This record gives sequence, C-alpha cells and structure tokens, in this order.
Amino acid sequence: MSEEVHRPGPLAWGVIAAGWVVIGVVVAGVLREADATHPGSWVTWVVGAALVHDLVVLPVVLLVGLGLGRLLRPAWRGPVRAALAVGVMLALATWPTVRRFGARADNPSLLPLDAGRNLVVILSVLAVVAVVAGMVRMARSRRAVATPAGLGGIAAPTEEVPPT
Repeated sequence: MSEEVHRPGPLAWGVIAAGWVVIGVVVAGVLREADATHPGSWVTWVVGAALVHDLVVLPVVLLVGLGLGRLLRPAWRGPVRAALAVGVMLALATWPTVRRFGARADNPSLLPLDAGRNLVVILSVLAVVAVVAGMVRMARSRRAVATPAGLGGIAAPTEEVPPT
C-alpha cells in the first residue's frame, strides 16, 4: 500500500521565497541602522518569542486541539478549532487596548473606542460563523452518507476489498 506524498507546488515555493526575502530585508535594515535599532535587543526578543512559542504556546495549542478532536464530531472540529485559534489571537493582540494601557484622562482621543465591547462583538460574530460552518459541514456529511457520490443513490458495499 503506497501513500501519496504531498510536495509543495510552485505557489508554496514562491511564498516561501518571498518570506525569506522579507526576513533578509528586515535583518539588513536592523543591521544597517544599528545605532537606532539596537540589534542585541532584536535578538533577545526573537529568541525569547521563539522559546515562548515552542515551550508554551505550541504545547497548549496542541493539547487543546487534541482535546477538541476527542470531544467534537468531525464536522465540527475544523470550524471550532479555527474560531478558537482566531479568537485567542485577536484577544491577545487587542489585550493592551482592551485594558486601555496608555489611556490618559487629559487626552481622550488616544483610545476613544470601547475596545472591550468591540472585542466581544467580534468574538460573537466569530462564534456564529463557526456554528454556521459546523452546521453546513454536518448537513453535507449527512447528505454524503445518505447518497454516496457516483453511485446514483445505490448503497455502496460495506466490505473493503484488499488491495491487489
């Protein structure tokens, strides 16, 4: 039994190359403007971010994904995982604004919007999208089981034939 190996196509390699070009431009700029950019601080932040990601974020994401995979039906796994990942990233990225760090009473234009309320609205929309996507996927999977594709409504045999 041979498994098909997926290899990146030209688009993937183009995006990878573009990413490396952007990294190169940033590193060159940091080094060229060393007196203003403090390369040592950049190295500390990049190494620290990589360690936090690999030692904290990645294990938590994998454990949550594994737990959701065991709790949810297949049709719901993708939408719930995606909504949770996007929601957590949005919450973390907007946390300083939601907590109003940097707000000043003498300059209300610094943080004029109710970021906490807006985050709740966005997360609510995200949850609704996940529920709708899960319901659509569930309906499609039920329809696929009821009428197997390509058989014109004739039930497929349940026995698997071993490969020759």
